[in-house]
Amino acid sequence: MDKEITGTEKRVVWAIAAVLGAVVLFSSILHHVFPWVLDVPSNAGINFTSYRAMFLLDLIPISMGALCFYHAYRTTGLYKAMMFLGGSFFFTGLAENVWVLMGRYHMFSWFSHNLDGVTGTYYFTRAFFWWGEMPMVICLGWFFIAYSCVYIAGVLLPRGSLLLKAALGGFLAMSFDLWMDPVQVSPMWQSWKWVSNETIKVFSIPLSNFMGWFLFIFLFAIAFDKLPRILEKWGTGKGTAVFFLTLLLYKAGMLVVLMAYGAVAMKYVSPPLNFTIWGI
Repeated sequence: MDKEITGTEKRVVWAIAAVLGAVVLFSSILHHVFPWVLDVPSNAGINFTSYRAMFLLDLIPISMGALCFYHAYRTTGLYKAMMFLGGSFFFTGLAENVWVLMGRYHMFSWFSHNLDGVTGTYYFTRAFFWWGEMPMVICLGWFFIAYSCVYIAGVLLPRGSLLLKAALGGFLAMSFDLWMDPVQVSPMWQSWKWVSNETIKVFSIPLSNFMGWFLFIFLFAIAFDKLPRILEKWGTGKGTAVFFLTLLLYKAGMLVVLMAYGAVAMKYVSPPLNFTIWGI
């Protein structure tokens, strides 16, 4: 484990925990009590949407996230473990909320589509705890998948370059998502619904989803690897802010790449392609 946590690191840990808790509390109340504020689509006909069922389902990824957080704490120390957790929520949570809400409000004209009266790119159908317009457990799932894949990449390539380890981590996460997403959007689960009319799909999932998974983990692994040097240069307080600003810049770059891909694919790929096996 790293050195004992300093006073400044402890304040950062508490600040991140407070922000995460406040956003989850506010988002959950907004989603369940005032769904009209963000035009939340109906989840009528979706399985497991009672509050009891959603709470119990949320406990599964919460438990997995807690296990990975404990491993991160034992391996890197409390401060870095919280930075990975908070960075995961910030990085993926903001990106997915932008994707969902900009599609819902017609800002992604090449991805947005109307399906069964719902306009947008995609939307999530159920959760007890929310982070904006995405389930909290999606952010938590991203955390434990990203942490596990980055850690495994480091074990497999102890002498590999940063770019190689980041690419392997991204590939492992994308491979995991490749079989997980078709299950999650199956008629039985329908954890989220794709509304997008994207023209290139893999297993009926838009290709941009898998591109996003690879880029998310690849860029996050690079940013997290730079954290010690950022802290050495800026100190804990300013260094924490610089780290999150770096994630924001990476996120903006990712958004530009995916938007450019969408514009090109929608213009030049016709008829739509779906790379699938056994009709999945």
